[in-house]
Amino acid sequence: MAVPANVENYTVPGGVKLFFDAGTGERDLGNITEVDIEGGTEELEHYSNRSGKRLKDKVIVLEEKLMLKFKFDEPVIENLKYYFKGGAIENLSPGTAAIVDQALVLNGVVLQSVGQYYGLSGVTVRQFLNKVFVYDGAAYTDRSAEADTLAGTPFTTLTDANDVLYLGKDTPFKEVYLDFAVHGSYGAVVVEYWDGNSWEAVTGLGGAAAALAADGKMQWTLPVDWAVTTINGYSAYYLKITATTPWTTPATINHIRQNCVANTDYVLDAGAAGEDGRIPGRIGRLVAGMLVDGEEVKVSFTYVTWASAQFSIAGASFVEGTARLEVHPDAGRGIRFDVVLPKAILKPNGSIGLDDKKWLEVPMTLEAMDNSALTPLAPLGYFKSYENVA
Repeated sequence: MAVPANVENYTVPGGVKLFFDAGTGERDLGNITEVDIEGGTEELEHYSNRSGKRLKDKVIVLEEKLMLKFKFDEPVIENLKYYFKGGAIENLSPGTAAIVDQALVLNGVVLQSVGQYYGLSGVTVRQFLNKVFVYDGAAYTDRSAEADTLAGTPFTTLTDANDVLYLGKDTPFKEVYLDFAVHGSYGAVVVEYWDGNSWEAVTGLGGAAAALAADGKMQWTLPVDWAVTTINGYSAYYLKITATTPWTTPATINHIRQNCVANTDYVLDAGAAGEDGRIPGRIGRLVAGMLVDGEEVKVSFTYVTWASAQFSIAGASFVEGTARLEVHPDAGRGIRFDVVLPKAILKPNGSIGLDDKKWLEVPMTLEAMDNSALTPLAPLGYFKSYENVA
């Protein structure tokens, strides 16, 4: 049965992205200003004159063709290498530089880019708190800097019944690591969170530092109703920690921070800065690790620098790889779809105009190649529609 006509199927193309993988990882070719999808065939026709006139009575297809003709307007060296059939990219005057404590939110299990930094090494990913306040029943003391510094000044907390230790973060979290100068000794330690109406005890409290009596982790079950509240003028997700008598020894804290473990808490794609071009470094959260979905971390790393880069023109043949075209317009603007080419050649398609009144655009062609050995049911690729996806 035919799909009924629907004005919602009218489509204004948007969200156009083109990805190409020459075997070194998928690259986004940047802003695409124009795309033409051109299919075609070469046919052999047969004619008969048995009726008294010459009439076509049979057609067979000799050749199938599919090309994507497009223009991009981000002429970075990796993109222009495709146009000029460039050889290996050479970084001139190479060096390194360092980034310390760059904030990065890790959503889901998707690899998140650290920005325009390439060829990462010496990477550390650590958990941190945005705010640590000590309340003595009358005033707040901000201990955030001390808590986030390995060689900071130790600070004492929970010295009497009026004291409260607040641990705050802009994103939810399910554990912290406490390093003590002096271990505490209390009758009991109470850990609470704000549910939007009142302070409630966390569930699943555990870890070596749960009683503030030993170095290690304090862990809890992530509350589903944890809400942001404001303490001492700063809004965040807070833990409220108090203690009950007897106060044998107040705890003195060196710091509240911990490094994440590679391939346990997170995965690293260091990116590249070599002959195949630049690929930014990326970091992704692992579900089984200590980080909560959407938690913010601090990342430090060394990355590759250079004064300039060059490649030889016509130093290679046409580039072969896989390609994926995304056309994902906003809601209400029509059907979203992809065109996937499992094997294609990327080559120039005309001249680059240098006009000081126009944006520079680079014309290219993706020509689909036979991939029947690996995808026999779709030798030239796939068309994928998302028309039934909300």
